[in-house]
Amino acid sequence: MKRHIAGLACAAMTVLSVPALASTATAQASDPISALRSQFKTGLGVKTVDTTKMRSVAGNAVVAKRTGVFQFGTSGIRASDHTAQLRIKASDLGLSEASTTSEDDQMTKLLAGLTKPERVVRIKNATYISGGMLGEFLPADKTWLRFDTVAGFTGSLSQLVNVAEPSTLKALLAHTTVKRAGTYAGKITFGELYKISPWFRVSVGEPMDRRTGKISMSWKLYLGSDKLAKRLTTSYPAGSKDAVTVDTSYTGWGSKVTVTTPPADQVAKQSELELNGKVEPPFTVLNPG
Repeated sequence: MKRHIAGLACAAMTVLSVPALASTATAQASDPISALRSQFKTGLGVKTVDTTKMRSVAGNAVVAKRTGVFQFGTSGIRASDHTAQLRIKASDLGLSEASTTSEDDQMTKLLAGLTKPERVVRIKNATYISGGMLGEFLPADKTWLRFDTVAGFTGSLSQLVNVAEPSTLKALLAHTTVKRAGTYAGKITFGELYKISPWFRVSVGEPMDRRTGKISMSWKLYLGSDKLAKRLTTSYPAGSKDAVTVDTSYTGWGSKVTVTTPPADQVAKQSELELNGKVEPPFTVLNPG
Protein backbone atom coordinates (compact mmCIF):
# COMPACT_ATOMS: atom_id res chain seq x y z
CA MET A 1 0.00 0.00 0.00
CA LYS A 2 1.09 3.64 -0.01
CA ARG A 3 3.32 4.42 2.91
CA HIS A 4 0.12 5.41 4.75
CA ILE A 5 -1.05 1.80 5.06
CA ALA A 6 2.52 0.48 5.27
CA GLY A 7 2.84 2.60 8.40
CA LEU A 8 -0.35 1.10 9.79
CA ALA A 9 0.99 -2.39 9.09
CA CYS A 10 4.20 -1.58 10.93
CA ALA A 11 2.20 -0.26 13.87
CA ALA A 12 0.13 -3.42 13.89
CA MET A 13 3.24 -5.58 13.91
CA THR A 14 4.53 -3.56 16.86
CA VAL A 15 1.37 -4.48 18.71
CA LEU A 16 2.11 -8.07 17.81
CA SER A 17 5.62 -7.63 19.29
CA VAL A 18 7.24 -8.39 15.94
CA PRO A 19 10.32 -6.10 15.61
CA ALA A 20 11.05 -7.25 12.11
CA LEU A 21 30.76 -23.16 1.26
CA ALA A 22 29.07 -23.99 -1.94
CA SER A 23 29.47 -27.66 -2.73
CA THR A 24 30.68 -28.90 -6.07
CA ALA A 25 27.74 -29.72 -8.32
CA THR A 26 27.46 -33.44 -8.79
CA ALA A 27 25.18 -35.79 -10.62
CA GLN A 28 23.82 -36.89 -7.27
CA ALA A 29 22.93 -33.31 -6.32
CA SER A 30 20.82 -33.00 -9.48
CA ASP A 31 18.69 -36.05 -8.61
CA PRO A 32 16.21 -34.06 -6.47
CA ILE A 33 15.79 -31.62 -9.35
CA SER A 34 15.03 -34.44 -11.78
CA ALA A 35 12.57 -35.86 -9.26
CA LEU A 36 10.89 -32.47 -8.95
CA ARG A 37 10.62 -31.99 -12.71
CA SER A 38 9.00 -35.43 -13.02
CA GLN A 39 6.07 -34.01 -11.02
CA PHE A 40 5.31 -31.30 -13.56
CA LYS A 41 2.13 -32.69 -15.05
CA THR A 42 -1.02 -30.68 -15.64
CA GLY A 43 -3.48 -30.84 -12.77
CA LEU A 44 -1.14 -32.51 -10.29
CA GLY A 45 0.55 -30.90 -7.33
CA VAL A 46 1.62 -31.02 -3.69
CA LYS A 47 0.14 -29.97 -0.33
CA THR A 48 2.04 -27.79 2.13
CA VAL A 49 1.75 -26.72 5.77
CA ASP A 50 3.85 -23.84 7.16
CA THR A 51 4.37 -23.12 10.85
CA THR A 52 6.11 -19.83 11.64
CA LYS A 53 7.77 -19.17 14.99
CA MET A 54 9.23 -15.93 16.27
CA ARG A 55 12.07 -16.01 18.78
CA SER A 56 12.52 -12.85 20.82
CA VAL A 57 13.52 -11.76 24.30
CA ALA A 58 9.99 -12.78 25.33
CA GLY A 59 10.56 -16.38 24.22
CA ASN A 60 9.74 -18.61 21.26
CA ALA A 61 6.15 -18.60 20.02
CA VAL A 62 4.13 -19.70 17.00
CA VAL A 63 2.94 -16.55 15.24
CA ALA A 64 1.37 -17.94 12.05
CA LYS A 65 0.22 -21.11 10.33
CA ARG A 66 -0.47 -21.51 6.61
CA THR A 67 -1.89 -24.44 4.66
CA GLY A 68 -2.31 -24.83 0.93
CA VAL A 69 -1.37 -26.41 -2.37
CA PHE A 70 0.77 -25.86 -5.42
CA GLN A 71 -0.70 -26.92 -8.75
CA PHE A 72 1.72 -27.84 -11.52
CA GLY A 73 1.67 -27.51 -15.28
CA THR A 74 4.11 -29.13 -17.68
CA SER A 75 6.76 -26.44 -17.09
CA GLY A 76 6.45 -25.93 -13.32
CA ILE A 77 4.15 -24.22 -10.84
CA ARG A 78 0.98 -23.00 -12.54
CA ALA A 79 -1.00 -21.91 -9.48
CA SER A 80 -1.17 -21.91 -5.69
CA ASP A 81 -3.86 -21.55 -3.06
CA HIS A 82 -2.87 -20.83 0.55
CA THR A 83 -4.73 -19.75 3.66
CA ALA A 84 -2.81 -18.29 6.61
CA GLN A 85 -3.90 -17.40 10.12
CA LEU A 86 -1.95 -15.31 12.59
CA ARG A 87 -2.00 -16.68 16.15
CA ILE A 88 -3.73 -13.70 17.66
CA LYS A 89 -7.20 -12.88 18.95
CA ALA A 90 -9.11 -9.61 19.01
CA SER A 91 -8.84 -9.57 22.79
CA ASP A 92 -5.04 -9.72 22.50
CA LEU A 93 -5.18 -6.39 20.68
CA GLY A 94 -7.63 -4.81 23.07
CA LEU A 95 -10.42 -4.92 20.50
CA SER A 96 -13.98 -5.31 21.75
CA GLU A 97 -16.67 -7.04 19.70
CA ALA A 98 -18.06 -3.65 18.78
CA SER A 99 -14.71 -2.27 17.66
CA THR A 100 -14.06 -5.13 15.24
CA THR A 101 -17.06 -4.04 13.18
CA SER A 102 -16.39 -0.32 13.30
CA GLU A 103 -16.25 1.43 9.93
CA ASP A 104 -14.67 4.58 11.32
CA ASP A 105 -11.19 3.80 12.51
CA GLN A 106 -8.71 2.49 9.93
CA MET A 107 -6.34 1.27 12.60
CA THR A 108 -9.13 -0.65 14.30
CA LYS A 109 -10.07 -2.26 10.98
CA LEU A 110 -6.44 -3.07 10.29
CA LEU A 111 -5.98 -4.76 13.65
CA ALA A 112 -9.27 -6.60 13.28
CA GLY A 113 -8.09 -7.91 9.91
CA LEU A 114 -4.96 -9.35 11.48
CA THR A 115 -7.13 -11.69 13.56
CA LYS A 116 -8.86 -13.19 10.50
CA PRO A 117 -7.66 -15.82 8.00
CA GLU A 118 -6.13 -14.54 4.79
CA ARG A 119 -6.48 -16.60 1.62
CA VAL A 120 -4.18 -15.99 -1.32
CA VAL A 121 -4.74 -17.57 -4.74
CA ARG A 122 -2.03 -17.06 -7.31
CA ILE A 123 -2.51 -18.15 -10.92
CA LYS A 124 0.48 -17.57 -13.17
CA ASN A 125 1.31 -13.91 -12.43
CA ALA A 126 -2.06 -12.88 -11.00
CA THR A 127 -2.68 -12.73 -7.22
CA TYR A 128 -6.12 -12.75 -5.59
CA ILE A 129 -6.47 -11.98 -1.87
CA SER A 130 -9.50 -12.60 0.33
CA GLY A 131 -9.96 -11.90 4.03
CA GLY A 132 -7.23 -10.85 6.41
CA MET A 133 -6.14 -7.24 6.66
CA LEU A 134 -7.05 -6.20 3.11
CA GLY A 135 -10.43 -7.88 3.41
CA GLU A 136 -11.43 -5.19 5.91
CA PHE A 137 -11.17 -2.54 3.20
CA LEU A 138 -13.01 -4.31 0.37
CA PRO A 139 -16.32 -2.96 -0.95
CA ALA A 140 -19.35 -4.66 0.60
CA ASP A 141 -20.19 -6.51 -2.63
CA LYS A 142 -16.69 -7.92 -3.27
CA THR A 143 -14.79 -10.73 -1.53
CA TRP A 144 -11.50 -10.70 -3.44
CA LEU A 145 -8.84 -8.17 -4.35
CA ARG A 146 -6.48 -8.53 -7.29
CA PHE A 147 -3.07 -7.43 -6.12
CA ASP A 148 -0.36 -8.95 -8.29
CA THR A 149 2.79 -7.62 -6.63
CA VAL A 150 2.47 -9.35 -3.25
CA ALA A 151 1.36 -12.68 -1.78
CA GLY A 152 -0.79 -11.00 0.84
CA PHE A 153 0.22 -9.62 4.21
CA THR A 154 0.95 -13.13 5.50
CA GLY A 155 3.29 -13.96 2.61
CA SER A 156 6.30 -12.47 4.39
CA LEU A 157 5.29 -14.24 7.62
CA SER A 158 5.26 -17.68 6.01
CA GLN A 159 7.72 -19.81 4.04
CA LEU A 160 9.81 -17.57 1.77
CA VAL A 161 11.64 -20.47 0.13
CA ASN A 162 9.82 -22.54 -2.47
CA VAL A 163 11.53 -25.86 -3.18
CA ALA A 164 8.87 -26.63 -5.80
CA GLU A 165 10.73 -24.13 -8.01
CA PRO A 166 13.62 -25.86 -9.82
CA SER A 167 15.70 -22.68 -9.77
CA THR A 168 15.33 -22.35 -6.00
CA LEU A 169 15.98 -26.02 -5.32
CA LYS A 170 19.08 -25.87 -7.51
CA ALA A 171 20.36 -22.82 -5.60
CA LEU A 172 19.88 -24.51 -2.24
CA LEU A 173 21.70 -27.63 -3.36
CA ALA A 174 24.54 -25.48 -4.66
CA HIS A 175 24.87 -23.93 -1.20
CA THR A 176 24.86 -27.21 0.69
CA THR A 177 27.44 -27.34 3.48
CA VAL A 178 26.07 -30.42 5.28
CA LYS A 179 24.78 -33.50 3.51
CA ARG A 180 23.80 -36.91 4.79
CA ALA A 181 21.22 -39.55 3.89
CA GLY A 182 18.33 -37.53 2.53
CA THR A 183 19.20 -34.35 4.42
CA TYR A 184 20.81 -31.20 3.04
CA ALA A 185 21.65 -28.04 4.98
CA GLY A 186 23.31 -24.72 4.26
CA LYS A 187 22.89 -20.96 4.05
CA ILE A 188 21.75 -18.58 1.34
CA THR A 189 21.26 -14.81 1.27
CA PHE A 190 18.02 -12.97 0.65
CA GLY A 191 19.69 -11.22 -2.27
CA GLU A 192 20.43 -14.52 -3.98
CA LEU A 193 16.88 -15.75 -3.42
CA TYR A 194 15.46 -12.51 -4.77
CA LYS A 195 17.35 -12.97 -8.03
CA ILE A 196 16.30 -16.56 -8.73
CA SER A 197 12.93 -17.09 -7.04
CA PRO A 198 9.60 -15.63 -8.26
CA TRP A 199 8.00 -16.97 -5.05
CA PHE A 200 10.47 -15.11 -2.84
CA ARG A 201 9.93 -11.85 -4.74
CA VAL A 202 6.15 -11.98 -4.44
CA SER A 203 6.36 -13.06 -0.79
CA VAL A 204 8.49 -10.10 0.33
CA GLY A 205 6.57 -7.76 -1.97
CA GLU A 206 9.20 -5.08 -2.41
CA PRO A 207 12.53 -4.42 -4.15
CA MET A 208 15.48 -5.91 -2.29
CA ASP A 209 17.82 -3.22 -1.02
CA ARG A 210 21.50 -3.97 -0.43
CA ARG A 211 21.24 -4.18 3.35
CA THR A 212 18.30 -6.59 3.35
CA GLY A 213 19.87 -8.58 0.52
CA LYS A 214 22.80 -9.44 2.79
CA ILE A 215 20.61 -11.21 5.35
CA SER A 216 21.71 -14.83 5.57
CA MET A 217 19.08 -17.55 5.85
CA SER A 218 19.91 -20.96 7.31
CA TRP A 219 17.98 -23.85 5.80
CA LYS A 220 17.61 -27.61 6.15
CA LEU A 221 15.89 -29.79 3.55
CA TYR A 222 14.68 -33.32 4.20
CA LEU A 223 14.01 -35.58 1.19
CA GLY A 224 12.05 -38.78 1.00
CA SER A 225 13.27 -41.96 -0.69
CA ASP A 226 11.73 -40.59 -3.90
CA LYS A 227 14.09 -37.57 -3.72
CA LEU A 228 11.13 -35.23 -3.25
CA ALA A 229 10.94 -32.69 -0.43
CA LYS A 230 9.08 -33.81 2.64
CA ARG A 231 10.19 -31.04 5.01
CA LEU A 232 12.02 -27.70 4.87
CA THR A 233 13.06 -25.50 7.77
CA THR A 234 14.40 -21.98 7.32
CA SER A 235 15.62 -19.44 9.86
CA TYR A 236 16.72 -15.82 9.58
CA PRO A 237 17.14 -12.72 11.79
CA ALA A 238 14.30 -10.20 12.08
CA GLY A 239 15.48 -7.18 14.00
CA SER A 240 18.61 -6.98 16.12
CA LYS A 241 17.70 -9.70 18.65
CA ASP A 242 14.83 -11.62 17.08
CA ALA A 243 14.68 -14.51 14.63
CA VAL A 244 12.03 -16.13 12.45
CA THR A 245 11.88 -19.90 11.88
CA VAL A 246 9.50 -21.46 9.36
CA ASP A 247 8.87 -25.22 9.25
CA THR A 248 7.14 -26.53 6.11
CA SER A 249 5.89 -30.04 5.41
CA TYR A 250 5.14 -31.40 1.92
CA THR A 251 2.67 -34.23 1.37
CA GLY A 252 0.68 -35.70 -1.49
CA TRP A 253 3.20 -35.23 -4.27
CA GLY A 254 1.47 -36.21 -7.52
CA SER A 255 -2.04 -35.80 -6.12
CA LYS A 256 -4.78 -34.10 -8.12
CA VAL A 257 -4.91 -30.36 -7.40
CA THR A 258 -7.30 -27.77 -8.81
CA VAL A 259 -6.90 -24.03 -8.28
CA THR A 260 -9.48 -21.78 -9.89
CA THR A 261 -9.71 -18.05 -10.53
CA PRO A 262 -12.26 -16.28 -8.28
CA PRO A 263 -15.48 -15.15 -10.03
CA ALA A 264 -14.83 -11.88 -11.87
CA ASP A 265 -17.82 -10.15 -10.27
CA GLN A 266 -16.35 -10.85 -6.82
CA VAL A 267 -12.93 -9.33 -7.55
CA ALA A 268 -12.26 -5.71 -6.63
CA LYS A 269 -9.64 -3.45 -8.15
CA GLN A 270 -7.07 -1.74 -5.97
CA SER A 271 -8.76 1.60 -6.66
CA GLU A 272 -11.95 0.24 -5.06
CA LEU A 273 -10.40 -0.31 -1.64
CA GLU A 274 -11.99 1.89 1.00
CA LEU A 275 -8.62 3.36 1.85
CA ASN A 276 -8.49 6.53 -0.24
CA GLY A 277 -7.80 4.38 -3.29
CA LYS A 278 -4.11 4.23 -2.35
CA VAL A 279 -2.41 0.88 -2.41
CA GLU A 280 1.26 0.00 -2.45
CA PRO A 281 3.42 -2.82 -1.06
CA PRO A 282 5.13 -3.85 1.10
CA PHE A 283 3.64 -6.08 3.76
CA THR A 284 6.93 -7.26 5.14
CA VAL A 285 8.71 -7.86 8.43
CA LEU A 286 12.07 -8.33 6.73
CA ASN A 287 14.20 -5.89 8.65
CA PRO A 288 17.84 -6.48 9.45
CA GLY A 289 17.49 -4.16 12.47
